[in-house]
Amino acid sequence: MEENNELLSSANSLIVKLRQKNFLIFNSPHFKSVLFVSFIILYSYNLPAQTYSLQAGLDEHIKLVHDSLPVLDTTELESSAVIDSMPPPPKPRLLPENISFGEKLFWGENGVFRSIGIAGPLTPENRRSELTTRRFMLTAHQISGFTTVALMLATAYFGQKTIDNHFNKTYSDNHQKFVAATIATYSLTAILAVLSPPPSIRRDDEESTTTLHKTLAWVHAAGMIITPILGSMIGGRKSFNTDKAHFHQVAGYITTAVFTTALIVVTF
Repeated sequence: MEENNELLSSANSLIVKLRQKNFLIFNSPHFKSVLFVSFIILYSYNLPAQTYSLQAGLDEHIKLVHDSLPVLDTTELESSAVIDSMPPPPKPRLLPENISFGEKLFWGENGVFRSIGIAGPLTPENRRSELTTRRFMLTAHQISGFTTVALMLATAYFGQKTIDNHFNKTYSDNHQKFVAATIATYSLTAILAVLSPPPSIRRDDEESTTTLHKTLAWVHAAGMIITPILGSMIGGRKSFNTDKAHFHQVAGYITTAVFTTALIVVTF
């Protein structure tokens, strides 16, 4: 027991001495200086890390703000710029390139029918309506043409009967009636052809047949003028001139043949 007490007493004495020495060290001016310098060094060492952490936080904040902004779609702007830089689209052709003089005169952009209001302005919608009118008029032109051929043949028949027996009043009267009917239907046929609207395009094969048809039209039109003039020179039943009647007859036959050929060219 005594030995233990001595050991405890020695230990307590040692602890008291150590505390007194540590207190002196901690309160020493040198220790405080060393401690201050160490703090400065440690702070300086951690400063770049703090600065880097601050910069990283700032970058992350900027990224969050950028991501929250709406994205501007420049596709439409780029498309508009491309469209503005492109040349304007070509104006659609509404009339055939090889339009005839009569078609241009009546149905051109500044044609007579558009000027007086019979036809509307030259637009795709109006052209569709005009093409419908063209089909109707050309169909009527064809029907009227066949009717005219029939009347021409009947006129030629009664004309031949009149030459053979010019004293027969019935033959002469029937001939005159068919002449008047032929002139009426021929005029209607010509009007339907001349005044019909032009096509949208004219194919090469169509152009060749149309050209031949129109060329023959000039011939039989001349015959339709000459033949009645020659007929008026024949005279009445008492002063009937047979020679002039034959000239009139030949002109009528030629006119009928040319007109029939012109009709067949565009039909078959």
